[in-house]
Amino acid sequence: MELLQTFDEFLNLRYKPLETEFLKKVGENLSKKLSTIRKFCLEEWRNAIAYACEIQRKENKICAYMSISFLNTSMIDDKPTLQIDFYNEEWVYGESWARYRMSADFLFKYWKDFKFDALDDRFFVRSKISKIEIKSLFWGTLDKLIFLFTCYAKYFAPRLSYYNEFDELIKAENFYVTCGTYLDWQNRIYAVLPEIDLLNPDANEETTFRPVIKKIYRNKKFSNLNLRGCYFEECLFDNFTFENLNLVDAIFLRCRFTSTKFVNVKTAGCDLFECYFKNCTFENCTSNPADVSENNDEYFAPMRMYHCFLFNLEIEENCDFDELTQIDCYEKE
Repeated sequence: MELLQTFDEFLNLRYKPLETEFLKKVGENLSKKLSTIRKFCLEEWRNAIAYACEIQRKENKICAYMSISFLNTSMIDDKPTLQIDFYNEEWVYGESWARYRMSADFLFKYWKDFKFDALDDRFFVRSKISKIEIKSLFWGTLDKLIFLFTCYAKYFAPRLSYYNEFDELIKAENFYVTCGTYLDWQNRIYAVLPEIDLLNPDANEETTFRPVIKKIYRNKKFSNLNLRGCYFEECLFDNFTFENLNLVDAIFLRCRFTSTKFVNVKTAGCDLFECYFKNCTFENCTSNPADVSENNDEYFAPMRMYHCFLFNLEIEENCDFDELTQIDCYEKE
C-alpha cells in the first residue's frame, strides 16, 4: 500500500470517502431508529417549551423563534449537546430569553470510529501530513452531520403542536422552529404562520409553511410558487391547476381534487391523508428527491399517500413517481 504524501491526496482519496461512509451510516441509523429518536427529541423539546412557558408567566416575553442548535464547543469535552434557545422577533440579533440543553449522543454512534479511521497514520506520511490539519476537517463534517439531522427533524417537528405546552407558549404572529449550528446557519423545520391568499400573494410575500384550511378553489391556478411545507386541510380543488410549484414536504389532509392538472410539480416528502382524486392529470411531475433540491446532501422522505381514493388518473411518461408509497389506497382506472 502506497502512503499518501500530500494533504490534497489525503483529502480526496482518504478523508472524503470516509466522511461519505460515516454520513451514510448516520442516515441509515436515523432511519432505523427514527421512532426512538423522535420520541426522545420531542420529549426534550417539550420540556424546553415548558421551561419557556414558566418564564413567560413571570415576564412579559413573546416567542418568535425556537432555535435548536448544535454546540461545536461541546465536542471539546466529548459531550455533544443541542441547545434550545427562545428569541423574540429580533432572533439571534437579540438575546435569547430562555435556554435549555439536551444530549446529542444519538447522533454520534459512529463518530469515534470515524475519527480513528481518519487519523490512522498507516495511510499517510506523518512527516508530510499533520494530524492537526486532519482534525481541522472535522468541523466541516460536523456541519454536514447536523444538516443531515435537520433533514429528519423537519418530519417530526410539527408534532410539537400535539402538546399542551406548545399551545400555552405565547407566540408571535410569525413563529418559526429552526435547527442548525449555534450563531451560524439555521434551517426552518416548522412554522406557525397566518393564512394568506396564495392565489394573489403580495410581492415578496413568503409562501412556505402556510396553512390553508377549508378553502374552495374552482377554475383557479397556483402558479410559480414555493409552497414547501404548506398544510392543506379539507380543501376542494375543482378544475384547478397546480403549475410550476414546489410542494416538497407539503401535507394534504382530507382534500378533494376533481378535474385537476398538475404540471411541473415537485412533491418529494409530500404526505396525503384521506384525499380524493378524480379525473386528474399529471405532467412532468416528480417525487424523486434527486430532482427537487439543489443541495444533493438534503434528505427527503418518500412521498406518501394514506387511505386515498384515486379514480381515472392520467400520468404522463415524463413523470417520476418511483419514490411514491401508497398505504391502503383505492385505485380505479
